[in-house]
Amino acid sequence: MYSLKRRLLLALIFVLTLTTFCTGLAMYFTIQNEVDRLLDNSLKQVALSYQNLHPADFLSLRSGFLSKDQDLVVQIYDPISGLKFISRKMDFLPIMERVGFSDIQIEGRPWRIFTAQNPLGQIIEVAQPTIVRSETAVQAAKTVLLPLLIMMLLAGLVIWVIVGQGFNALSTTVHAIERRSPASLNPLSMKGLPTEISPLVSALNLLLSQLDESLKAQKRFASDAAHELRTPLTALTLQLQLAQRAKTDEARQKAFEKLREGIKRATRLVSQLLTMSRLDPENRSKPLLPLDLHALAQSVVEEMSLVAAQKNIEIKAIGNTPVIALGNEDALRLLINNLCDNAIRYTHNGGHIEIKTFVDHNKAEIEVSDDGPGIPEAERERIFERFYRAEGTKTIPGTGLGLAIVRRVAEIHGGHPSVGEGIKGKGASFKIEFPARPSAEAERTS
Repeated sequence: MYSLKRRLLLALIFVLTLTTFCTGLAMYFTIQNEVDRLLDNSLKQVALSYQNLHPADFLSLRSGFLSKDQDLVVQIYDPISGLKFISRKMDFLPIMERVGFSDIQIEGRPWRIFTAQNPLGQIIEVAQPTIVRSETAVQAAKTVLLPLLIMMLLAGLVIWVIVGQGFNALSTTVHAIERRSPASLNPLSMKGLPTEISPLVSALNLLLSQLDESLKAQKRFASDAAHELRTPLTALTLQLQLAQRAKTDEARQKAFEKLREGIKRATRLVSQLLTMSRLDPENRSKPLLPLDLHALAQSVVEEMSLVAAQKNIEIKAIGNTPVIALGNEDALRLLINNLCDNAIRYTHNGGHIEIKTFVDHNKAEIEVSDDGPGIPEAERERIFERFYRAEGTKTIPGTGLGLAIVRRVAEIHGGHPSVGEGIKGKGASFKIEFPARPSAEAERTS
């Protein structure tokens, strides 16, 4: 693990230091060049001040030489008389072969020298140690570089404070999470969060919401299972006791038959409960893929045809062309299976069941119709509730979960179920509409 704050601070301070160093270096060389230019001009002016010097004046100038700036050395050489004077007690300067500026070594140290010749033919040389120039440049640079250094330190301090404040929001969020109890799944506050952290907290809130929904689904499943299994298990126990107490083979056979039916009902109930529990968290994350609704309906017809044939019920999928939509194939197969299973159980012998699938104006539709007893309008809204069973149907085996599963699958696909009149105005028709393609917003949030 590494500290993002430390990395950011080190990177910013490194860039600030490098920028300040490069700026300071550039400023120093600029000042050095300017000092060199000014001092070169000074050497030249001193040399030109001796343009009209007579040899008789050499002796009178010696004391004047020695009183001048000790950083400069002035040497005058008269080729005609051979006289040579220098302003400092040191070896004479070498006579340069050309007029102008030159760089020489004297006693192993670098010097800058300007050579001029006056109208009388005298050679005037003014020299200065290079170290003097460097020291002058350093002194001049200090007045500029010291404020620059102070500004760098202040900028570093400001960066430290700003970055620290920027990460305070993240620290506050972390502390808010640490203080929470494991049972608290309420969303975190988004108030005052910077733009960079808001997506993270928003994603965390979405995760908390999904986790809360998942936990509620588990609690609902446990509650439903405890509530709904209590009665059939009690009934199975009683039927087993009756079978044990039966005194004749006929009575025992009848008791075992009831026990067998009870086991089948309990098995179906457990299967439906497990299906409901899987639909809540599992199918939400599965991608919606292109599938042929008509081929899916035809496949369900082939599976259910043997069960329908036991009641001489005709079941068929209407149409013969592909109907392409985006969906979860397993969930939609379960939806059609449940609707067909309901229709077979409630439709009289010799009845009819039709499955229609089509896509119209970006809407996909699955419709399962029968010509059975139908559903009263007053109960059409409630039949999709868990464990609700309409009046007059309680004598027919069922769990009350089949249509709740249908509604949940429809919701997963962004649609909803509805109930209308069945075949030729008889029975019931269950219609499920959902988008054939998810909206752009749904694709972004999936």
